[in-house]
Amino acid sequence: MGLARDTYTLFLRELLIFKKNLGVNIARSLIFPILFIILLGAFGSSPKNIPVALVNYDNGLTSLQFINLLQSGDSIKIVSSTTQQAAMGMLAQGNVAAVIVIPNGFSSSQLPKPDIYMYLDNSQPQSASVINMVVNRVAAQMGTQITSASTALADPVSTPVPVVTNYAYGAASNYESFVVGGIVIMVAAFGSVFSSGFTVLSDRELGNLKAFLTTPINKFAILLSKIGYGTMQSLLSAYIGLAIGLALGATVAAGFLGVLELIWIIFLVGLSFGSLSIALAMRAKQLQTYALIGQSIVMPAAFLGGAFVPVSLLPPLLQTVSIANPLTYAVNAVRDIMIKGSLPIGDLVLDSAVLLVFAGLMLALAFVFFKNTSEQIS
Repeated sequence: MGLARDTYTLFLRELLIFKKNLGVNIARSLIFPILFIILLGAFGSSPKNIPVALVNYDNGLTSLQFINLLQSGDSIKIVSSTTQQAAMGMLAQGNVAAVIVIPNGFSSSQLPKPDIYMYLDNSQPQSASVINMVVNRVAAQMGTQITSASTALADPVSTPVPVVTNYAYGAASNYESFVVGGIVIMVAAFGSVFSSGFTVLSDRELGNLKAFLTTPINKFAILLSKIGYGTMQSLLSAYIGLAIGLALGATVAAGFLGVLELIWIIFLVGLSFGSLSIALAMRAKQLQTYALIGQSIVMPAAFLGGAFVPVSLLPPLLQTVSIANPLTYAVNAVRDIMIKGSLPIGDLVLDSAVLLVFAGLMLALAFVFFKNTSEQIS
């Protein structure tokens, strides 16, 4: 009971300090997501080697020619799949940006030809645009044209390649939702790192930390109050970023339930990085050193977690590294909630387990470093 009471009292102190600097804290939470959402939302470089799953039920000369032309440049990287079900599974998991299905009889001279089905992940508009451009170019090279399946196929000289486009993963989404999903997690991590650790270093420089350690209060209450404050800042920063994203066109497809799931995921991110920041602050002796280390951890972790680009588009080595990155699971969870409209229970358990294990490790590290450093100070 003493630990809980002391933690609550010190947490209220942190909130009073936050209130005193309310304008600065709110401005910091606003500027960061606004800049990144606007900059990344306007990002327009053309992606290369976009992974596309292809299912060829025909295996005829015309279909093989069609495939060879598709992968003749460096825009599309064909990933073969034996069945449409397997290919759609890859699309749902974000491993490919599109699925192209060539049906049996496509190489036959009999008219009308069967449709080629193309399923696009529209949550990545740049990739979808490139894929559409490549397919249209290939059709032109074959002396044909893209048309809907209902168009009459009367002219055997300029027979259209019938492609029926279906939007899959991000059917109800847009690129803003993709960007905001990553930014929310990144600002949550930054909000926690630049709150918990900074307050520890500030109290240490002002002599407040040493004063607290000489009082009868539970010493670990100091640590827990700092972590709690950082987690609170993490939630605040993330939801300000989400609000900005919604105002700029993003959506949360999962609705109210999705908002509750977002609170849980962001809480785990804040707890993890708040604990990590305490451990760093116990070792760093200057604010500049701490800030440099904090940025050097959060920015690469956000990048490798898919905050800026899909993990599937990273080089193979970085994709392997991203598997061990806890932010990868947080970003995937938020994107499922915002774009797919639901977070499957299996994914929720996996993502939560990874983040809980990471939070537990960082909390243990923070306790050890805090104990050792506090003994030296007092």
